[in-house]
Amino acid sequence: MLFLMNDWVMQFDQKAMVQDLMGHNIRTITLPQVLVLGQELYAGDPQLHLKQPVQARKLAALVMAKEPSLNAVLFVAPHAGCNPKDVTVRYCSVGYDLLAQLLKLQEMHKNGAWANREVWNKLGRQASA
Repeated sequence: MLFLMNDWVMQFDQKAMVQDLMGHNIRTITLPQVLVLGQELYAGDPQLHLKQPVQARKLAALVMAKEPSLNAVLFVAPHAGCNPKDVTVRYCSVGYDLLAQLLKLQEMHKNGAWANREVWNKLGRQASA
């Protein structure tokens, strides 16, 4: 299972995802609440997915648990320490083949710069057309 958080592709297996969520009662939490949690985390650290990968993986696992059709989320904070309400959130479903290509590029070049160009920038252009 692949998941794109901001510009970084994460690889999950079912066992790892379950382990990420163990100890949390997630039945009562909703997707909007998970996204608010993401806004709070990214307000504190706009590079959460790179600097705190364990937290980012837990957040991604929560998103997938609440909405299995989603496999990409973007949190954009204007700066560290901003108001969580100022963190923009976008999410979508990305084709598995594109995620696999992005993962391969990420592994080769040790960065996820292609994700912005191939997912988030294109999504923005489609939405405005």
